[in-house]
Amino acid sequence: MPQYKSNWAETKQRFAAWWRGEKTDTPLMNVPADREKPLHALLPEEPFDGCADRYLNVRKNAARVKNRYALAEPLADAMPQFSMDLGAGSMALYLGGEPVFKPETVWFAPFLDDYARLPLKYNAENYWWQKHLAIVDEQLSEVEGTDIRVCVPDIIDNIDILAAIRGPQAVCYDLYDYPGEVKAAVAQIGDLYMVYYDEIYRRVRDVDGGAAFTAFSIWGPGKTAKVQCDFSALMSPEQFTEFVIPSLEKQCEGLDNTLFHLDGPECLRHLPALMKIEKLSALQYTPGARNARGGDPQWDPVYRAAKEAGKGVWVALDEYAPEDAVACADRLVRTLGGRGFYFQFPRMTNRQAQDLLLKAEREWKFRY
Repeated sequence: MPQYKSNWAETKQRFAAWWRGEKTDTPLMNVPADREKPLHALLPEEPFDGCADRYLNVRKNAARVKNRYALAEPLADAMPQFSMDLGAGSMALYLGGEPVFKPETVWFAPFLDDYARLPLKYNAENYWWQKHLAIVDEQLSEVEGTDIRVCVPDIIDNIDILAAIRGPQAVCYDLYDYPGEVKAAVAQIGDLYMVYYDEIYRRVRDVDGGAAFTAFSIWGPGKTAKVQCDFSALMSPEQFTEFVIPSLEKQCEGLDNTLFHLDGPECLRHLPALMKIEKLSALQYTPGARNARGGDPQWDPVYRAAKEAGKGVWVALDEYAPEDAVACADRLVRTLGGRGFYFQFPRMTNRQAQDLLLKAEREWKFRY
């Protein structure tokens, strides 16, 4: 069976050091590079039969994943991975919601119309929970014998799940009208998150106990995940500290490696509180539409704050042309130092990739 990545052992060592805040010689780099010829004969890619099939058909998705890595080599710290999310925040389905499949995402129909229905409970027989476990098991079967990692899906925790199952507008009012009920629901969601995470982790962990996570191309030695609170764009710093920080602290305590996804300028007011979470490992900032892209000098204060707090910094440069992405990374290394950075580069030619790796070795490893 094909092995798509040639330096898995080195990448694991570098990720382990990055999560611990230790020196990695050069920044972590996700570098997808065109192969000179396909690694193997390309598999037929059958069209999907509608939106739901796009998210539920493991066999069709597996063919696309294998073809992707047959054509593009995951160099440096990139990895071959296989993600099948039932939307962002699939815990909403496990708790009783129903999906609305769209071409680019999955929405969840709110169903918690009364807090009298609390507490939220684990239902081992929930249809979508069992469906997602079956999908994960089939993913593992499809890539058996290869070095493709099946990822932990985007379960999501805290008030983001409450907003999904109750509706964001309702939760905005609830912060004032039912604060006790909101806190109770968020606490229950946090407890359930680890139940769901642990069951999936038990399936997908590798022989070293490490796990890949669906978002942001991350792997870690142990329980690894992206954590977030997109709903915080609608919250004051005081509300965020009161309703969300305790849940995030508990989530980070339950995981080994955590990357916080800070979504948009509206959430930046919460950065100081986030940086005080001792067990939070790293930060990823998404500037959002109509704003300067990741790596722009405008966001240097964000990156600097994270580095000064001892957190890793994940930066998306894949919206740039390859040469511009390299220039952007070079500026960041020279301005802020390379230690702690993870750069997500765009797909590039093999020649461009080799030039990038040589540049990093010659110029970036000394800028710590």
